[in-house]
Amino acid sequence: CQRFFIRAEAGGSYRISKAIREMCVFARQDLGSDPPFSNLDLVSCRNVLIYLGESLQKKVMPIFHYSLNPKGFLLLGNSESSGKFSYLFNSVHKKYKIYAKKLNETRSTFSFTPSSYPVAKVAEQQGVNDNLINGFDLQRETEQLILNRYAPASVLVNEQMKILQVRGDIDPYFKVTAGTPDLNLLTMARAGLLLDLRTAIYEAQTQNVTVRKERVSVESAGRSTIVNIEVMPFQPQAVETRYILVLFEEAAPTDLVFSTLTSQSGEPGDLDPENELLRQALVTANQEKTAAQAHLQSLIQEQENLNQDLKIANEEILSSNEELQSTNEELETAKEEIQATNEELTTTNEELRSQYFEQSQLNNDLTNFFASINIPILMLANDLQIRRFTPTAQGIFNLIPTDIGRPFSDIRSTLDLPDLEQMILEVIDTLHTKEQEVQTLSGYWYNIRIRPYRTTENKIDGVVMVLIDIDALKRSAATLEDARNYAETIVETVQTPLVALDADFRVNKANRSFYETFQVSSPETAKISLFELGNGQWNIPQLRSILEDILVSDVQLHNFELNHLFEQIGQKTMLLNACKLEREEKALMLLLSIEDITDRKQFETVRSQLLQQEQLARQQAETANRTKDEFLANLSHELRNPLTPILGWAQLLQSGKLKGAAVTTALEVIERSARAQSQLIEDMLDISRITSGKLALESNPIDLGLVVQAAIDGVQLSAEAKNIEIVSQCSSATVLGDAARLQQVVWNLLSNAIKFTPAGGRVEVVLEAIDDRAGLRVSDTGKGIGAEYLPYIFDRFHQGDSSSTKASQGLGLGLSIVRHLVELHGGTVLADSPGEGQGTTMTLRLPLRNLTEVLTGAIDLEPTTVVMAPVNDSSDVVPSLEGLHILAVDDRIDTRELLEFVLESYGAEVLTVASARSAMAALTENPGRYDVLISDIAMPEEDGYSLIREVRSLAASAGGEIPAIALTAYAGDKERERAIDAGFQTHIAKPVKPVQLALIVANLAGRF
Repeated sequence: CQRFFIRAEAGGSYRISKAIREMCVFARQDLGSDPPFSNLDLVSCRNVLIYLGESLQKKVMPIFHYSLNPKGFLLLGNSESSGKFSYLFNSVHKKYKIYAKKLNETRSTFSFTPSSYPVAKVAEQQGVNDNLINGFDLQRETEQLILNRYAPASVLVNEQMKILQVRGDIDPYFKVTAGTPDLNLLTMARAGLLLDLRTAIYEAQTQNVTVRKERVSVESAGRSTIVNIEVMPFQPQAVETRYILVLFEEAAPTDLVFSTLTSQSGEPGDLDPENELLRQALVTANQEKTAAQAHLQSLIQEQENLNQDLKIANEEILSSNEELQSTNEELETAKEEIQATNEELTTTNEELRSQYFEQSQLNNDLTNFFASINIPILMLANDLQIRRFTPTAQGIFNLIPTDIGRPFSDIRSTLDLPDLEQMILEVIDTLHTKEQEVQTLSGYWYNIRIRPYRTTENKIDGVVMVLIDIDALKRSAATLEDARNYAETIVETVQTPLVALDADFRVNKANRSFYETFQVSSPETAKISLFELGNGQWNIPQLRSILEDILVSDVQLHNFELNHLFEQIGQKTMLLNACKLEREEKALMLLLSIEDITDRKQFETVRSQLLQQEQLARQQAETANRTKDEFLANLSHELRNPLTPILGWAQLLQSGKLKGAAVTTALEVIERSARAQSQLIEDMLDISRITSGKLALESNPIDLGLVVQAAIDGVQLSAEAKNIEIVSQCSSATVLGDAARLQQVVWNLLSNAIKFTPAGGRVEVVLEAIDDRAGLRVSDTGKGIGAEYLPYIFDRFHQGDSSSTKASQGLGLGLSIVRHLVELHGGTVLADSPGEGQGTTMTLRLPLRNLTEVLTGAIDLEPTTVVMAPVNDSSDVVPSLEGLHILAVDDRIDTRELLEFVLESYGAEVLTVASARSAMAALTENPGRYDVLISDIAMPEEDGYSLIREVRSLAASAGGEIPAIALTAYAGDKERERAIDAGFQTHIAKPVKPVQLALIVANLAGRF
């Protein structure tokens, strides 16, 4: 910009540089009549075409096309467009009305003959005629007729002798010459009129008076006419131009009759008329002579003026020639500049191509960087839509790759930060970075930093959230807090002692910090040598040598550490800096600064220790991350293993190639694999409830012996399949706990014992009361546990063998769930093994509750909700469903077909629909027809919760009280409570056994 513009001294405006102004040529151009320019790069015609008529537009637009070079541009106003002339121009930028010239095969031709009546005047005259037609003025028309009848012929001209107006018949006085019409008054004058007319006009112009010439002879059409001429100059008040009005009046004929004198008349008196005629001819000749002299004088004056004008014009031409030469030189310079600019543009193009390649490479690097970075980062747009995130942020914010573009408000993160969205909006509004320590729902600590997302144009286009793992640092919060307080105390209280020494190293002046630090007073140090202070405590040979070198060689002492035992303050480490000062009186002085860095040295030692602790914490975090990765890989393996036989046997069943026992085997394998997957999912849900603190116990006094026996019965078949003997010695022991959860604990211990015990082995179960606790011991003769694995056996995701060649399956969650459930009951669980191949013993201890404690403590228990006893889904005896009308709603056709087949096989009539709208339509069309409603929860457009609320809003006669079952894959406690609160009578988690479904339907319909 500095090449073309100059900043104004006042204000922030800019002016075009002088060099650019001198390059511009300003000229008046009539688009309608003047020849156009050619080979132009740009034609700017903004908001002009809208004021031109259509005919003039048709003429001007081709002229613009003709004027541009093949690569030229046309710039129009915001209210204008190429319109009908799109065949001449291509649109380059629609918004800013920029057009490029099209190359046509034929070149347009134009006529630029000047017109005596410009378009504007014609339009103006047309407007006058229209006004006369619209409003006829009788008086004015009458006056015009009188003027035409009696007024003399006249001509109105300007100072350039150009005819402006004509009145009357001027044909006897003027004629139009052949060729291009010329309206110059003197050029059109007839023979005999020019001399007197020029003389009269000259006198009128120079004297500014009316001039009259009488009896001027004019030759017209072969006859002579005598006319009187009157020239009247005038200037209207409203204008600066002076005009001349020329009037022509025919003269009266003379009374004299010229007779031929004959020789027959001999009387003397006959000579008087002839003499009179001669006298008149003489007078006339004298008048013509005088007029000729005056005309000659005017011609001489005009010639002198013309010579003067020619001289001025010659000077102007010489000046113009010099300017043209200068312009030519400037054009040559401009040509060179254009060539240089072209080279710069070529270089710029290469730079842009290189920048594009670098940008592409940078984008690839950024993608790979985000994929490999181990820091949770989340980027949001201004409207809080998700823009990008790192893989480690997926677990924290519960994100999947397809969440890009979704609103952040739809995401439920694991961070315990309710006002996170409000913080994001404040950062966007204030442009201030926000930082806060935050915990996840599982108690893990992060430092969240929210800063504005700035583009390369320094525009704010969202926010960037970065989560830094500070969990290890928070665990050592006490140590870090002490270190931080210690460092702040040093920074806030330390002051640098300063002392000025003369050339003999005597103390000239010291600051207060020096006195306070070394516990001396001003009188004790005044004019005393530094090396004598404090009984010579500063008399250090190395320090003396350095200070002497500063005085002699003009060097500086920089960060010299001195560890010394001082008399008053003890052993200290000082950091010394010194330089030489030269004052006006030329007396040399030394300025010595002394900083006590003893505390800093100690702090550096503490900081080194903290750094080692942080590195250790990072290693622990990396170990935990690797454990998580191994668990995810193991989870994928465990989920895919059951799927393989399920899909394989299912395809074989569909092919119809299996018969008899093979069909039974296939169904058993499919069921067993499905149960294995179901158990995996239940374990995952339990771990989720435990880690989130949402696992609730329904505590009641129970006999632990019955719980243990029920668990033994549950694994008996598995033990018999491997020929494993289960020996139990169980006595009665009453505890306060959740029977289902305790049975799950015992079942997990027994299942592990059976899983890791070889065929023909033995599992021993012993339950007995030990002091005030119930002790359960499960021992096996299995593979045992190595001593290095025993401390971690109850950790989540931990397995003794997690390799791809492990012999047993599982996720490593069972024992972790056992430990958490036992601890929730106030108990403990321990593992012991003599070594590998020598079996394992699991010992569980729970607090005992005697009958008296139970009875007296029952009043403090919270009331428990009475729930319907679970139906015996293992029984094949199902009451008949004949006569029942069941409405089933599910968006998956496979589920609908299964429900229809199962329930109809028990005798019910089933109607299946795919949406909540269809279900409501079925209920309203047949009110009171259906006995039971089975509905899925997650469905498109409208879910099961909305459906049951609409159903409950109906009247009882219209089916508003129909028993309803929520059959869904959402199996959590929260979803179960929500379904019951919404209006469902029961909640069934998918998958469900056909017998169990039929029993629940029969129960709700009142069949038993």
